[in-house]
Amino acid sequence: MEPHIERLLRLAEACLTERPSRRLDGEIYCALHCIDDLNSVDNERLIDARLNGEVLVRGHRGLSVGWIEAPPFTTDLRYAEALLPEGVRTILRVPIEVCSAALHARAKCDAPAPRVSDLFEFRSA
Repeated sequence: MEPHIERLLRLAEACLTERPSRRLDGEIYCALHCIDDLNSVDNERLIDARLNGEVLVRGHRGLSVGWIEAPPFTTDLRYAEALLPEGVRTILRVPIEVCSAALHARAKCDAPAPRVSDLFEFRSA
């Protein structure tokens, strides 16, 4: 199994076992885009950034390194539903459960990242 598929499946499981969090939103964002969070989490400010759903990324929109605020996938139903691959629907109404279902579906069909995950501000590091 490909690493990005395994990552999506691991996060789908985490959505069923963890509470909604901005940290989890950031992990979902990274998995959707097959990127790693460059945040070293080695001081309190960087720990807070991770816990607040901020992701440090490289090469986004022509800039070398910058911060992105992940969408609130695990707490906002609109964003959770936006994770569903095209043509997939669910009757679930709890955002984190919708995230789990959507991540499972994305892993099964290897769907591209949804556009909603690209809407957030990129700030230079």
